[in-house]
Amino acid sequence: MQGLFSQMKFLGHWRRALAIVWSSAPGFTIVWAIFLLVQGALPVAIVYLTKVVIDSIVAANAQGGNWDAVGDAVLYLALMGGTLLVAEVVKHLGGWIRAAQAESIADSISDMVHQQASRLDIVNYETPEYHDLMERARGESSGKPLELLESLGSSVRDGITVLAFAAILFSYAWWLPAVVILGAVPSLFVAFRLDRAYHRWWKSSSNKRRWASYFDAMLVHSDAAAEVRVFDLGRHFRNLYQGARRKIREEKLSHLRRQGLSRIAAGAFALVTAGGAVAWMAYRVLYGFASLGDLGVFYQIFSRGQSLVSSLLGSAGTVANNSLYLENLFDFLDLEPKIVGPEKPAPIFSRVSRSIRFRSVDFSYPGATRPALTDFDLELPANSVTALVGVNGAGKSTVVKLLLRFYDPDQGSVSIDGTDLRNFDPVELRRRMSVLFQFPMQYHARAGESIALGAADIESDDERVLDSSVNAGAHEFISGLPDGYETLLGKWFVDGAELSGGEWQRLALARAFYRRAPIVILDEPTSFMDSWSEADWFQRLRRMTEGRTGLLITHRFSIAKRADIIHVIDRGRILESGSHSELVRSGGAYSASWDEQMRLEGERANYGT
Repeated sequence: MQGLFSQMKFLGHWRRALAIVWSSAPGFTIVWAIFLLVQGALPVAIVYLTKVVIDSIVAANAQGGNWDAVGDAVLYLALMGGTLLVAEVVKHLGGWIRAAQAESIADSISDMVHQQASRLDIVNYETPEYHDLMERARGESSGKPLELLESLGSSVRDGITVLAFAAILFSYAWWLPAVVILGAVPSLFVAFRLDRAYHRWWKSSSNKRRWASYFDAMLVHSDAAAEVRVFDLGRHFRNLYQGARRKIREEKLSHLRRQGLSRIAAGAFALVTAGGAVAWMAYRVLYGFASLGDLGVFYQIFSRGQSLVSSLLGSAGTVANNSLYLENLFDFLDLEPKIVGPEKPAPIFSRVSRSIRFRSVDFSYPGATRPALTDFDLELPANSVTALVGVNGAGKSTVVKLLLRFYDPDQGSVSIDGTDLRNFDPVELRRRMSVLFQFPMQYHARAGESIALGAADIESDDERVLDSSVNAGAHEFISGLPDGYETLLGKWFVDGAELSGGEWQRLALARAFYRRAPIVILDEPTSFMDSWSEADWFQRLRRMTEGRTGLLITHRFSIAKRADIIHVIDRGRILESGSHSELVRSGGAYSASWDEQMRLEGERANYGT
């Protein structure tokens, strides 16, 4: 029963794979199918013409060069030449069609993988199983739909040729087709048994391949370049990369060596059976039971026939083998996000009228040993800026992730104006939020394009880009770039301009300005800015949040004190709340931290003098 279920599952994979091929390149697929039929018939025509040419030459020789007999031989030779030319043209045109078809299908599958990766929950990126599955889906699996089509197509093409060859052989002796098949059986065994063993190894080695990719990234990626040089880690990561690659290489070559030796043995067996059959035909020619043309035909059929039968049977093994890889691709494409909206989502808000509320929220990250938030309550009043302060690991960024609905609470609820976030469409919900993360993306795009990515769902507006840049304090340094807002940023590509950490952060702030969403979330927004820039930055924040609801995550009290209300969070709970002056007077954790920060600032100032 399980075997039947497995076969039905594979049939489902085949249908999906062929549907991908058809939708990606229907025109090329039709032409490819026509060429396939032609390629199946051409070998039979060539073999038949070989017999006719040889017999006509022998007849012309026997008749002493009679012109009519010579003319027939020349005509058959011309037909043979024309057929060979057609075969050559079909071969090369077919190669070009296959390349065009492969490019279209590869791009289509990449788009499917990218689309799936962008819709899945953030939590997937935090599990090694997901990364292993992604590695397998993006690796050899991505080319398997086309390989499946080619394997099925090869089966059809070779099947046409083999049936025609079998009919010719049957005319000589009924048992000859069976000899051709018998000689190819070992190749089928090799294809089924060893290809499956290789697939099992490839699947189990995905973690090793990801480690090798990680070590490679440490050596070539710009993010790691500085520390690799400061700590002289180049040799360290090279050794780790070479060690990982050595294990992968040795295991892979071991599998390929076994495959190669087995195929040599299978080929030798096929050669012995073919030699016996050809010797039988040579005996018949020697004693006048067959012509030289028959021997030529027989030799070609056996030399090519066994190869074709082996290819035909091997295609069956390849189809099954491809199904194993397709399972990895479709397992990834079949993953479903858990953070989804209801069938009838609540109308999305245009602004926050009352407040954003966290009520009795408990939340733990998957696999975590302690909760990130416990019985957590928080209110963010509309049209005001709320600051959330606390030590690293207190739960500040978790609040942001829940508000963005990257995760859902284990217990409790998060709501906007009384509507639980789970009742909104998550995509529309996030479009109502402008976010500046602690470590914003450094997009390698033109400066103006990078700002406009804040609202990629609408047409880019140059005036809006400029206004956002001015409000974020980015206009001055962008104007000083070689091509202003048309300057390519980053050093990955030619003519790219690099920015400082603070400049990248201001550019990200401009991107958040550009969205003009009713909720503004800023996570450690001044972490790359100097103290001289903070006061100016906060005035810009006030302009950004005017008429909006803002959440400010920061460890700098000099920024937090300017918010309308401050909440101190520790170990997933709110310890105290109030304005800056109220919290300083209370003598609690905020007051103690404020005094310590002011003492350190004073020491720095004195040291500077």
